Amino acid sequence: MKSSDLMRWSGLAAAVAGALFIVINLTALLSSSFGQGSLGLLIRNVISPVGGTLLVLGLIGLYARQSEASGVVGLLGFLFALFGTVLALAGNAWANLLAYFGWALFAVASLQARVHPPAAATLLIVGALIAAPFSILLAGASPLWVYMGVAASIVFNGAVAWLGFALFLGRGVAPEHSPKGE
Repeated sequence: MKSSDLMRWSGLAAAVAGALFIVINLTALLSSSFGQGSLGLLIRNVISPVGGTLLVLGLIGLYARQSEASGVVGLLGFLFALFGTVLALAGNAWANLLAYFGWALFAVASLQARVHPPAAATLLIVGALIAAPFSILLAGASPLWVYMGVAASIVFNGAVAWLGFALFLGRGVAPEHSPKGE
């Protein structure tokens, strides 16, 4: 299998992961609003490990697509996002801050590298920076904070899905703006 095919499939993994986490967020929101907590918990426990695995695979492909053009900032963003995401999936709530910071840094490098769609990278920055504080503050928070946190997470995951879908389709910035050799 060619490396370009692996990148495309990892783009699909990122798109599916983003969509799965949006479903998880909406299910958690609906179940908490209508008192169906056990249904939301069941869906989260079944879908979350799959979504997390796909998210990590998607991140690897997204980074591989821009690795040469994104430099040290891209590498640091990738590493922070990777380790933060893996640690957060293992249950470390504070690792979410590292993951969101890494994703935001990764998106800044994406904008500089001009490989992925700029609007999706900008949305990823916004989503990551807004979702980061909510990832820690939501325990025991008022319903308004919960809704705002879910909305921020949906923005973030929507951006991940968008970047992944663009990678899967082989779309990004126009070829004349792509880095040399691609």
